Amino acid sequence: MLHTLQTGVAQVPAGALAELRAHGVADDDIAAAYTLQEQQRACGVTVLPLAVICGLKPFQPGFKSSLSRTASRLLGTKPRAQVSRGGTHITRRPVWAGSVRTGEAAEHDFVRSISADQRRALSRACYLTFERGRDLAAQARAGRELTADEAKLTLFTRSCRDMMLRILDELQYRKGWCNPSYETLMRWTGLGRRAVKYCLDRLRDLGLLEWIRRYIYTRDSEQGARSEQTSNLYRCQLPNWIGKLIGLFAPVPDDEEQRRADSLEQHAEMLASTGAVERRRLMPQDAAQRAALILAGERAEQRRESERLTRECNQCTPPHPNKYILREEKRSCPSRATSQP
Repeated sequence: MLHTLQTGVAQVPAGALAELRAHGVADDDIAAAYTLQEQQRACGVTVLPLAVICGLKPFQPGFKSSLSRTASRLLGTKPRAQVSRGGTHITRRPVWAGSVRTGEAAEHDFVRSISADQRRALSRACYLTFERGRDLAAQARAGRELTADEAKLTLFTRSCRDMMLRILDELQYRKGWCNPSYETLMRWTGLGRRAVKYCLDRLRDLGLLEWIRRYIYTRDSEQGARSEQTSNLYRCQLPNWIGKLIGLFAPVPDDEEQRRADSLEQHAEMLASTGAVERRRLMPQDAAQRAALILAGERAEQRRESERLTRECNQCTPPHPNKYILREEKRSCPSRATSQP
C-alpha cells in the first residue's frame, strides 16, 4: 500500500514475518514497515519494532521515532479494550472468548457490503473454484504432484460451494449484515450441524469466508447484567491466490489504486486531527486496517514535506508581490513611482 516505500518480504526475519501474518497484517504493509526500519537505522535514530510500526503493540513514550506527527498520533492510539469473556446469562450459558458485543464499533467495522456486480463475480468464482478443484483432484489421483495451493483448492467441495452461494445472496440482500445461526445454515443447505461446521472451517481456511463471534449484553434492575451468545457475523472475499488459479485475477487499475490511497490518507489525517478519546473510538480494531492507516498518514506527511521543500528550493519563481511593500517603495522613491507604468 505504501507506494513510496517498495521492498520485498524476503529480507524480513522469518519469526517476525510469521507473527505479523498471523495477526492479519498484509505483506505490503510488512514490507513498508521493514523499509521504514531501514530508514531509521540509516538516520541513526531509535528503530521501532515491526509490531509497533504495524500497530499491533502500543507506542511507548520513551521511543524517539522519526515518524511524522500524523503517524505518531495514530500509532500512539491504544486499541479499544476487548471483552474476552462476557458475563453469564440467566440460562447459565457462557460467552465464547474473543466475542464482540453487538452494537459496538468493532461490529460495524467488520461489516462489508457487496453490490450486485460483486455478488455475480464472486458467484462465478465459486463455480470456477469448484470445477478447478475437481480437475486438480482428478489429476492428483492420476499421479500428478500438486502444489500447496492446488492441494488446498481440492478441499472446496460441492457443499462448500452451495453454502458460499447462499451466504453471498444474504450479504447482498442485507447490505453486509449476514449473521445466520447454525440452524439457519442447516435449513439453507440441508446439511447436518457437523457438516455445516466442516464447510465453514474449510471456507475460512481457504480465505473465502471469515467471521467474528458476537454476544448480546443486557442489564436491568430485576436480573442485573447478563450476556448471551448469539450468531456469528460473516463476510466473504476472493483471495488473490485463488483468483490466479482459476484465471480471474485482475490487478487493480492504477487510477483506482491511487484513489483508494488518497482516500486512506485523508481518513488518516482526519483521525489524527481528532481528540484522543474520539480517535480511540474511531480507530479500527483490525490490525491490518490500523497498519494501513498509520502508513497512509506517514505517506501523506512525506508527500507534503516533499512538496514544501520543492517550493522552497525553486529559485526560478519570483516571490509574490506585496502591495504594502510596493506602496512604501513608491513613497520613499517618487522617481521610481513615476517611471513605472
